Amino acid sequence: MAKAQNAKAKKKGGNANRRNVWLLVLTTVLVLGSIFMFTPPQDKINQGLDIQGGLSVVLSAKSTDGDAVTSEDMEKSRAIIEQRVNALGASEAVVQLQGSDQILVQIPGLSDTETALSTIGKTGKLEFARLDSFTDEDVKTKIENGQYGSSGTITDDFGNTLPSGKTEHLTVEEGTYTPLITGSNITKVDIGRASETGTDYSVNISLDSEGTKAFADATKDLASTKGKIVIILDGEVQSAPAVQSEITGGQVSITGGYDKEAASSMETVLESGSLPVSFEYAQSQVVGPTLGQDALTSGVLVAAIGLALVMLYLLVFYQGLGLITAAAMAVFAVLYLGILALLSHFGLFSLSMAGIAGVVLTIGMAADSSILTLERFREEIRMGRSVRAASVTGVRHGILTSIDADLVTMVSALTLFFLASASVKGFGLTLALGIICDIVMMLLFKAPIIRLLAPKCIAKHPGFWGVKDCKEAAPYFQGEKPASSRHDVRGRFIKLDINLLGYRKVFLSIAAVAIVLVVALVGVRGVNFGIEFVGGTSVTFHQGGNDATTEQVRSAFADAGEPDAVVQTTDSDGQAGFLVRTTDTSAESAAAAANKVADQFGWDAESFEVTTIGPDWGASVIQSSCIAFFVSLLLIIAYISVRFRDPKMGVSAVIALLHDLVIVLGVYVLVGREVTPNTIAALLTILGYSLYDTVVVFHRINDNMQSDDIKCTFMTMANHSINQVLVRTVNTTLTSLIPVLAMLLFGGETLKDFAFAMVIGLVCGSYSSIAVASPLYAMWKTREPRYQKLVKKFGPEVGRFEFGNPNAMAAALSGKKAVKATAAAASAAPAPEKPQAEEPHGATAAKAAPKPPKAKRKKRPEKK
Repeated sequence: MAKAQNAKAKKKGGNANRRNVWLLVLTTVLVLGSIFMFTPPQDKINQGLDIQGGLSVVLSAKSTDGDAVTSEDMEKSRAIIEQRVNALGASEAVVQLQGSDQILVQIPGLSDTETALSTIGKTGKLEFARLDSFTDEDVKTKIENGQYGSSGTITDDFGNTLPSGKTEHLTVEEGTYTPLITGSNITKVDIGRASETGTDYSVNISLDSEGTKAFADATKDLASTKGKIVIILDGEVQSAPAVQSEITGGQVSITGGYDKEAASSMETVLESGSLPVSFEYAQSQVVGPTLGQDALTSGVLVAAIGLALVMLYLLVFYQGLGLITAAAMAVFAVLYLGILALLSHFGLFSLSMAGIAGVVLTIGMAADSSILTLERFREEIRMGRSVRAASVTGVRHGILTSIDADLVTMVSALTLFFLASASVKGFGLTLALGIICDIVMMLLFKAPIIRLLAPKCIAKHPGFWGVKDCKEAAPYFQGEKPASSRHDVRGRFIKLDINLLGYRKVFLSIAAVAIVLVVALVGVRGVNFGIEFVGGTSVTFHQGGNDATTEQVRSAFADAGEPDAVVQTTDSDGQAGFLVRTTDTSAESAAAAANKVADQFGWDAESFEVTTIGPDWGASVIQSSCIAFFVSLLLIIAYISVRFRDPKMGVSAVIALLHDLVIVLGVYVLVGREVTPNTIAALLTILGYSLYDTVVVFHRINDNMQSDDIKCTFMTMANHSINQVLVRTVNTTLTSLIPVLAMLLFGGETLKDFAFAMVIGLVCGSYSSIAVASPLYAMWKTREPRYQKLVKKFGPEVGRFEFGNPNAMAAALSGKKAVKATAAAASAAPAPEKPQAEEPHGATAAKAAPKPPKAKRKKRPEKK
């Protein structure tokens, strides 16, 4: 019988090992494929304007009806052009008003001016008209004969006429025909093949009810005579199909010899709507990155050094298990880069500063998930499980906690991606992708590698793998050995609870006072918004590009009274220069600062021009971002409420999150720092960190709540839960803080805004999880009738669990008596986690209210 059971266990273990091996093989294949995808990364991953620079185009507005161009028309045009640019795949482009009648468009990585203008500058005015409504007989005859589209030609330097490969369309004057339907009647646009055998593409549109009726009436009237309907876009005849029968479905195809690129361009224009004014090309130039290559290089170097320090810390703290964490983070990084390269290949991704913020956050989250898993693995060994058993249950529980925290952050990331715009959208995308990679890494690599190594390598060499202290502590935690003092077991945080919730009123009072002070400070001093939010002036230097670097020019403007200038290199017709944007809304003041800079470098006073510009982040961008943020808060509350079956948890988590964001904003106002898109990226990153830490704490509280026989107050149990995850909270904060702190101290000036907010936010996020979210939730929960009874039974004091408490061990003088004493001492401990008890038998609540005497307990039923 015993042999049969052993054989069955071996077979089960063998199947598990094979499954783990196959998961690691799959991981290897994915890693190799990812390396192939992103090598070399600078070529395979698209970079945003602030990292690599791109094309800068100025479009000048011209009214189509002779009236003056209004500010409303310009703002609407700016929003439509931004939508068109984003549809081209340039999601990190800059589109802002410049002066009263110009729009500045900067597209990352694009150098073909003609391609950009052919899409973003089109008016997009689509009209359908009956041919018999045309009054120009010459145009009418050409359309009737099919002479509305011909192959274009170009003439070379020798006078030879050659085909250009493009179709030239017949131009018609507005007012010489009667429109039947317009672009306002379009509800959907897509592209397809013009015919099954041809290579040309068509643009297919769906009409609304009004357009469908008008088109049906016209085709019914023209069907008998085979009359034509002319399709006109921006004054050019695209096609003029003859009507064969009545068309009642509202589905129309536009043909005209388009290739796929031209059809896609028209689709983009029609989907975004028609511009209220027409635009013509004013100037274009190639611009450098806003970060500056030197700042970017130093930022990457500092981040790499920071990550190396994180790896070193993990190796020192976790010893051999730290090697597994380092390997897991390497797998994560490779998979992440592979996905970014894949999206870049299809033109769906450009890495910007906001994207880098998302990358930094997900790297920190990957380290956090590894720490959570290792801590739970070590904890279960300490609770008496074998190394092999702990590698199954401990790793499973650790990964489930990480996935819960990841999914809460995913809710926020997806909301920002789908509802926000500009760089906030890019942040949401990189964050969501990183979370997916983190979960895949844990399931395909982290769990299998620990389970394969546990039975033999880790179990046989516990000292090297950093679990020796856990195995040595297990007998004391199980009551098999008496502990004369807390010094018998290593590890302060596993032996003595810190009375954190005992100071809950102090913590919450400090938070409330801090928020009130921030509100007052903002009201008195206001928020110093950057040029991206309030606009300012643009200074274009047409020389000096070979004489100075962006950092030197930025420093010169700081000396001239413009410390927050955004500097880019430019190249226009082979002439290198600089494009500088400042928050100064006075053109005269900006010109004076530019003069000082020109004098410092010895440039001509006539070598620059000054123009007032509008904000990158217009009202529509800010509005969409705020909507996305508040929707994400509601979804976070809903997710946590459903996952942990308690809305109080979701509300407490969101309050702690808002506390963190308000404190960071207050510090910015206090020190006078400018709020820029980098700051917004950092605030969004803080959102992710704060949620992650809070969910980890709530997850442990929720686990400890599962028992129906809790032998302490809820406040005591919550305080113990916080202490159980305190080590992992400290470690996850440090691993995230080290690279960001290095960036703040040694990084370039343009990265310091991001790093400054991140340092404050990381500290606030960890603090609020323990000092705001948990106390608030525990106080709220204690008011429930079930837990009120426990307060009456055990008293209002917060019980502190102490391993080897002298009072509990006083009677432990010999044998069974010692075991009974330690077991009795453990009776006040909170409910154990499933499937393994969380608290050792040798622990006791040092300050918990003592149990009532037996005599009193016997009298209670008689009184009732």
